[in-house]
Amino acid sequence: MAVQVSYPGVYIDEFTPGEPIQGVGTSTAAFIGTALRGPIEKPVLIQSWDAFESTFGGFIAEPPTSYLAPAVYGFFLNGGTRCYVVRAGTGTMAEADLDSRPPGNDPILIARARQEGTGGNSITAQIADSSLLAFMLEKAGETDKDLGLFRVETNINAMPGRNELTVDDTKGLAKGDRVILTEGAESALAVVDAVKGTDTLTLIAPVAGTVDFGGGTVRSADLAPGQRRLRLAVPDKLRLSQALPRGAAVSITLGASSEVGTVESSGGDVVTLIQGLSNSYNLENAADLPRVASLEFDLVVTDGGSGETESFEHLAMNANHPNYWGAAVESALVLIEEPEDLPDPMPEDTRPAEGPYNLAGGVPDDRLAALGELKADPNKFLGLLGPVDEVAIVCVPGITDPAVQQAMIAHCESMYDRFAILDSIRDTDPGDGIQDQFADVRSEDGFAALYYPWILARNPLTGKDELWPPSGHIAGVYARTDTDRGVHKAPANTNIRGTLGLEQLFTNEQQGPLNLMGINVLRVFPGQSQPLVWGARTTAIDRNWQYVNVRRLFLFLEESIEEGIRWAVFEPNNLQLWEKLKRTITEFLERVWRDGALFGAKREDAFYVRIDEALNPPSTQALGRLYIEIGIRPTYPAEFIIVRIGIWQGGAEVNET
Repeated sequence: MAVQVSYPGVYIDEFTPGEPIQGVGTSTAAFIGTALRGPIEKPVLIQSWDAFESTFGGFIAEPPTSYLAPAVYGFFLNGGTRCYVVRAGTGTMAEADLDSRPPGNDPILIARARQEGTGGNSITAQIADSSLLAFMLEKAGETDKDLGLFRVETNINAMPGRNELTVDDTKGLAKGDRVILTEGAESALAVVDAVKGTDTLTLIAPVAGTVDFGGGTVRSADLAPGQRRLRLAVPDKLRLSQALPRGAAVSITLGASSEVGTVESSGGDVVTLIQGLSNSYNLENAADLPRVASLEFDLVVTDGGSGETESFEHLAMNANHPNYWGAAVESALVLIEEPEDLPDPMPEDTRPAEGPYNLAGGVPDDRLAALGELKADPNKFLGLLGPVDEVAIVCVPGITDPAVQQAMIAHCESMYDRFAILDSIRDTDPGDGIQDQFADVRSEDGFAALYYPWILARNPLTGKDELWPPSGHIAGVYARTDTDRGVHKAPANTNIRGTLGLEQLFTNEQQGPLNLMGINVLRVFPGQSQPLVWGARTTAIDRNWQYVNVRRLFLFLEESIEEGIRWAVFEPNNLQLWEKLKRTITEFLERVWRDGALFGAKREDAFYVRIDEALNPPSTQALGRLYIEIGIRPTYPAEFIIVRIGIWQGGAEVNET
């Protein structure tokens, strides 16, 4: 905002530069496969091997073999910290709709068994109405289950001024109370501004009209439509803020009039509702006042097969309530969710209707069929990862069908923010076998890398040595390298933790042609026992993208810049914006250069950022477009180190080649 100047002097006008660009994460992997249990066709964030075991069941001893667990195990073992897991499965979870109250009786919540299969068909979810207020009143030694409205009536002795009354006894009236003044047939509404002692009231504004209320009575005013503030008759031992917390649903009832409101705040003896009242409520009869009750519900989940029972009390439907069902229900038997479409119209009382709900429809999982479904339609599962922006590495461990691996590459190319790690075919030979597979997984711009051969590892469940696909372990190597050195460092010449050997061993002569093609060979060198990653090439057709670290560096830079300059959209397309963007992007790239990701003794040698009128003529600006050109000089891995050595005899030089 421009400073308004009027008098001679110094004025301060703050300005805000473009927000600095924060580099995006590069090591969050995604794994797709079959598992013992867990959510089906839903990306689940997993941050440790223990979490995977708890959610998806760990290693599988019986056939058909699944390589999902070994891959995730190897990922965390090699330095990975975060991954998403998508389980392919044909089983279904038993479920039951928890119906809303009339008029709709449509699902308001869904109870779904955590495990698929027929076992879930024996689970029952029992819903019963309950009241946190009634519970708190009982703890306070009260027999009532609800609260009445606070009501005072006292005689008026005099009206010294149009905004002052003297009364017999103020009887607990307080600032903000609505009162009605009555004398004979005359009456007037007012709001208490202050209470002076026990016999004097000051009103916020002079009482309307000309009546001098020198006598008559003053009492608490009736509740009017639109009123949000309710004053309640609260027992001494009850804390209203605990009994009717924020987000609590409350019913206000007097005779045939009733409605439901939501608490915005409470304290002392006052409750403020989010929405004003719809009805009016008469407080004339002290023996028949409106009652306020809280509306919660209890959930009891019982597994008829095992006899296990879980109880959750005084649950609320509002997310602001401290006992909101979405946070309070942590069940090992069921998952409670909202349906995609909530009832329309919503009932006033949004709690599920009372009654037992028997879960049904559970079908066992067929992992062999699920594997076939994954192979037949990989895009169905890859598409689930599309909305998960954090994913940077994609693996489908152990599945080497050309259609699946081509779908992985196409997914990464279309998302343009992730990279595919491909497993070689098990038992394939280093000749035509692996070369034929490589021909099937070429990526024009290097969005994938192929690793060969399979690794030998010990299954912690069976204690047996087994051959596993390397992709999960390699994803962990990527994550470890990113953390230790940065995404610009080639994830190679590093050990693969948790491995005992390889499916087959290679000599330099055998690896040479495979490496030049772009196949990353895992090696065990003499004197070593643990395999090393001994290649860092993509399956690129365009040789500009032949190195894993170069492709992943550009993905990192592109996504970081894209997200980091989003603030500039809809800003005025002028020179000030151009300079701000140029400074922001330059500062980010300078940090990347100082980290060693870009080549050059000076930053001018490592990158440039161009925003000028040649790129953005008036015709382009008129279309609402702004073009930015960025040149990057990445560091390439020293894949081949050639040492020239010869005999030096004080002036003569002999080269040995």
